[in-house]
Order: sequence, then C-alpha cells, then structure tokens
Amino acid sequence: MKNTFSLIICAAFLLGAVMVSCDKKDPSGIGPTYGSTGNPNANNQTTTGSPTYSSPATDNSSMGIGGIGWSNPSCATTNSLYLKSYNGVIDVTLTFPSLIKPGIYSISQGGEPNTCALTILNAPNQPSGISWYGKSGLVTVTTSSSNISATFNGIICTQQSFNYPTVTASGNVSCSQ
Repeated sequence: MKNTFSLIICAAFLLGAVMVSCDKKDPSGIGPTYGSTGNPNANNQTTTGSPTYSSPATDNSSMGIGGIGWSNPSCATTNSLYLKSYNGVIDVTLTFPSLIKPGIYSISQGGEPNTCALTILNAPNQPSGISWYGKSGLVTVTTSSSNISATFNGIICTQQSFNYPTVTASGNVSCSQ
C-alpha cells in the first residue's frame, strides 16, 4: 500500500510540475501575419500541383480562303518569303523558309526545304484571338513574272498547345506586283 501511495504522489507531483511549466505563448513573438486572406502574399496566389489548361475552342470548323471579300497585299517583288490574305479580322499567312518557287510544298512549322507554314488568326466559327497552325497538307505554288499563287485543299490546322478541335482550310493565297 505504501508503494501505491508513493506512486500516486509521484504522479501528482509530476503532473503538477508539467502544468506549472507550461505557459501561455506570447503572441508578440515572431510568426507569420497572414491577415484576413490566410495567404502571406495575397497579391501572388500560390497553388500546388500542375494547372490544367483547356482550349477555349470546342468544335471543329472549316473555312474557304480567297475569292470575294478577301484581299491579298501586293508583293514588292516576286522574291517573297510569305503570302498574306485578309478578310475582315481573319488573317491568313503562308510562310516559306526560302524564296518562293513553283512546286509542291508540305505543311510544316519546322522550316525544312520544300515546306511552308500556314497560320490563321481569328478563324471563322472559332473564338476570336486564337492562332491556328497548319499541321498537315500540301500547297501547290505557281509563279509568273508578276504573280505568286498558292493553292491548297484540306489543310488541317490546330492550336499550338491543343490538337483538338481543328480548322480545315482550303483555298488560294496570292500576291501580284
């Protein structure tokens, strides 16, 4: 019984010592001040993980280029590196890695020989402000002493970061002196 009593007294003394040694923390110490937002830098939100990007466009579409309503700027010379065509806010550009010569070119963004790049800004039936880039197709170029003409059919275009949806482009882009 003496052992139990001394064990209880030791436990009570130890519990009392722990309670007396614990103080309420001083709130004026060093620590973050997150204000009402809970974020230490409310103007620079931080997140964890990777953001998920999504395309603002949702449906495939097709477009014809050239003809009524389209304007093609004059080329200063027949030694051009690009052809442009406009229709309102729609801007179509064919860019070649070297001087344009007659022949058949593959669509590519890489600038290899016998390739050209097609870029469309503000394609019809798509959200405005989006650029579309040709991914596959062929362009046939004919030239004369005063004219360069590029004809294409069914060129598949996508956004730079998304393979869906697509814009299919067909038509003609040209320039003359």
